Amino acid sequence: MMLLHPLARFVMASLFFLDAQMISQANSVSLAPVADTAITQKSPPPPNTRLDVGTNGKSQSSRALLEFDIAGNIPPNAIITSASLTVTVTSVPSTPVNSIFDLRAVLEDWSETDATWANRLVTTPWSTPGGAVGADFSGQISQTNFMGSSTGPTTFVSSSNLVVDVQNWLQNPGANFGWVIISESQGVNFTERGIASREDTADGPPTLLIQFTVPATSPMITVLPLTNAVFSFSFNAEAGRTYAVQYTGGLSGTNWHVLTNFSAATAPTNFVVSDLLTSSNRFYRVQTP
Repeated sequence: MMLLHPLARFVMASLFFLDAQMISQANSVSLAPVADTAITQKSPPPPNTRLDVGTNGKSQSSRALLEFDIAGNIPPNAIITSASLTVTVTSVPSTPVNSIFDLRAVLEDWSETDATWANRLVTTPWSTPGGAVGADFSGQISQTNFMGSSTGPTTFVSSSNLVVDVQNWLQNPGANFGWVIISESQGVNFTERGIASREDTADGPPTLLIQFTVPATSPMITVLPLTNAVFSFSFNAEAGRTYAVQYTGGLSGTNWHVLTNFSAATAPTNFVVSDLLTSSNRFYRVQTP
C-alpha cells in the first residue's frame, strides 16, 4: 500500500512503502507421531512399542498407521519445502526377504486404540480387511523405502508427494489421517519388519522432519506528527529480522539512498524513523532481507 502525506509548504508530498521483495524465513521442525498403531492379522497383535509391517512366516500380514500434528506445530501460512520420515527397524525375520515399503496417505479416520485389521474405528470397518488402496489409502505413493536385513534407522526421503501431503494437512487439518506403511510384497512370507512405535522409549519413535518457509509479514506504517521540521513514521518489526529504510527523490529512478538501518530485535517491536524536512520530495521504502 502507498500512502501520501503532506510535509510542508516547500515539500509537496512524501511517499513511503514496504519493498515487496521480502524473503521468507526458513525453519524446520521434528515431530513424533501423535498416534500410531499396527493393524494385523496376527493374534495376539504386536506390543504397542512395535509397529509390524509386511508378512511373517505364517502368511499373516500387518500394516502400520502413523499420524502427525502438522497444523499444531507449523504456522498456517507456511510453505512446506521438504518432508522426510525416519523410522527405526527393531526386528527382522531370521530368514528375511527384502521388500520395498510404500508410504501412502490415509483417506479415512482411524483410532489408535480401536483400529484393527477389520475396523478403522470401533464399529466402522475398512472398505476391505486391512484397508484398500484407492479407497482407504491413497492410490498415489507418497514415497518408497527399501528395507533389507539390517536393523536401525531408515528414512523415507523427501519427495514432492510427501511435501504435498504435509502442505495439504497444514491447510486442511480435518483431512489429516496420516500415512500407512505397506509392503509392496505383502503376502510374501518373511517380509515383515518391526518398527519402533512412539511408545518405544529405547529405540525412539518415528520422526517426521519438516522444513518450511514463512513469508515475511508486511509491517503497518504509521505517520507521526511533524515536530521541529522533522518528518517521522513508525513501523512494527518482527523479531529476528533486520530492516533498512531508504529514500529517493523520485520513483522514476533507481537511485535509493540509505537513511538508517535497524538491527534485529529479540522480540517484536516498533521502530521510529525520522528525517529532516527538505525543499524537495522524498520517497521512502522499508526493506528486510
